[in-house]
Amino acid sequence: MPAAAPNPSVVLLVDSKVRDLPVAALLAHHLEQQGITAHLEPLEAYQGALAAHRPRMMVFNHLTASHLAAYSQRLHQMGVLTAVLPNEGIFYDYDDLIFNSGRYHTHAHIDCFFCWNHVHARALQEHGGQAHTRIEVIGVPRFDFYFQPWSRLFASPPREKEDRPVVLLCTNFATAHFWELPRSEGDKFFAAWKDRIPRYRNYWQSIEAHFKGRQKVLNFLQALLDADRYQLVLRPHPREDAMFYQRWLSALPAAQRRYVRLDAQSNITSLILGCDVEISCETCTTALESWIAGKPTIELLLEQDPLWYYEEPSACNVHCARPEALPALVEQVLQNGMPLDLREKQRAHLARWCHTPDGHSAEKMAALIADMLARTPEPDWSQLNWTDRRRHWKWQLTHLVDQPYHYDPSLAAKHWFWPARYRIKHLSQRKAIRPSEVQAMRRQIEACVLPQPATLTTAYAHS
Repeated sequence: MPAAAPNPSVVLLVDSKVRDLPVAALLAHHLEQQGITAHLEPLEAYQGALAAHRPRMMVFNHLTASHLAAYSQRLHQMGVLTAVLPNEGIFYDYDDLIFNSGRYHTHAHIDCFFCWNHVHARALQEHGGQAHTRIEVIGVPRFDFYFQPWSRLFASPPREKEDRPVVLLCTNFATAHFWELPRSEGDKFFAAWKDRIPRYRNYWQSIEAHFKGRQKVLNFLQALLDADRYQLVLRPHPREDAMFYQRWLSALPAAQRRYVRLDAQSNITSLILGCDVEISCETCTTALESWIAGKPTIELLLEQDPLWYYEEPSACNVHCARPEALPALVEQVLQNGMPLDLREKQRAHLARWCHTPDGHSAEKMAALIADMLARTPEPDWSQLNWTDRRRHWKWQLTHLVDQPYHYDPSLAAKHWFWPARYRIKHLSQRKAIRPSEVQAMRRQIEACVLPQPATLTTAYAHS
C-alpha cells in the first residue's frame, strides 16, 4: 500500500517574538485543525525555510522591500503561494495607504492579502496592480487574545483588594534613538518613504519629535509617582531602547521605585488585560487594544508631529497635555470609566479599522488558507538549487543550537565594542524567535483549549 501523502505545509514568518509569536502560534493551531502543517520561522529565514520545509505557502508580514518582492517572484515560478498578513494594517493618511497598497512595489507577486479592514482592501483593489491577488478582510488576528479561550494565555492572577490600581503607560518613540546615532542610520531607515510619501519628507523633524517626546514623558511618569496612589507599569515600544527608561528608573528614590515596573518583554496583551487604566503617547495601537479589552484610555498630547499623530483615533481618548493634570484624569476614569460618547466613537472606529474584533480572525484566516491550498498542486521542487541546499544546512545548524537563522555568535562582542554601529543588527537578533520559544508558545496555545476554570475578561464585544 503506498504511503499516505504528507499534509500540505505553510511557513509563517515571524517578525517579533514579543508581538507576533503568540498570534503565529494561534494561527498554526487553527491551520493544523484544518489538516495543514504549520512551521514558524523568523522573518530573516525566508530563504532557508524554503528547502527546510518545502511549503505550499509562505506568509510574510510585508512584501514591500525589493529583495522580498524579488523572492516572491521566484516562489511563484516554483508554484509556492505567497500571502501577506501585515503587522500594522491601519493607514489613516491617504498617501500612506496608497503606498502600502502597492503603488511602488507592484513587482511583488502576492497570491493572497489578508487585510485588517475594508479601507485597505479597497485601496489594494484600486492601486495594487495585481488582478490575480485574492484580497480578504479578516480583522486583526492578534486581537483574538482579548477573547476567550485565547485570553487565558495572558490571564493575570487575582489581585488583593488593597492593591494599588495598575496604570499602564505605553511609550511610542520608535525612532528617538536615531537622533543619537550617526545620521546615515536615520536616512537609511526612512529611504523607502521620504521621496514617495509627503508626510515623510521632514523625517528628521519627526525623529526629533520622538526624541523630545521621550524626554517629556518622564515628567508625566513623575507626576503619577508623586501622586503616590498607583502601581505604574512602563512599557516601551519594541523598537525603543529600554535602557533610556532604566536609567531614569535607577535614579528614583527607593520609595518610588518600588511602585514602578519597567516591562519591555511581556506581550502587550497581558499588560493591557492586567491594567486598570492605559495611557498612550499620541497615536498608538495600544489604545485600540485597550478599547477592545474595556479599559479606560488616556492619551498624552506631546509634540503632535504629523507623522505620529492622527486626530481620528485621538478623538476616541481622554486627553492630557500637562503632567500635573494626569493624576486627576486617572482618578476620574477609574471612578467613572470612559464617557459614553467616547465609547461610541471607539466602537465605530474599531468597526471601520479593525473589522469589529470578535476573537475569530485567526480562525477565518486559517480556513481561507486551507481553501487555497486545496486548489494548489505540489510546487516544483526540482527548481531547488545548490544555494537552497546550503541554506537548508545553515537552517539545520542554527536549529541544532536553538538560535534564529541569522544568528551571529560574534555579534554580542561587536555590539559591546561598537554599540552604535551594531545596534540595529543586535535588536534584529534579539527580537527573532528561537525554536525552543516556538515550541513553548505552541504548548501554551494548546493549553488554552483544555478544560479549566474560566477567567474574567472584559472584552469590547461583550460590553
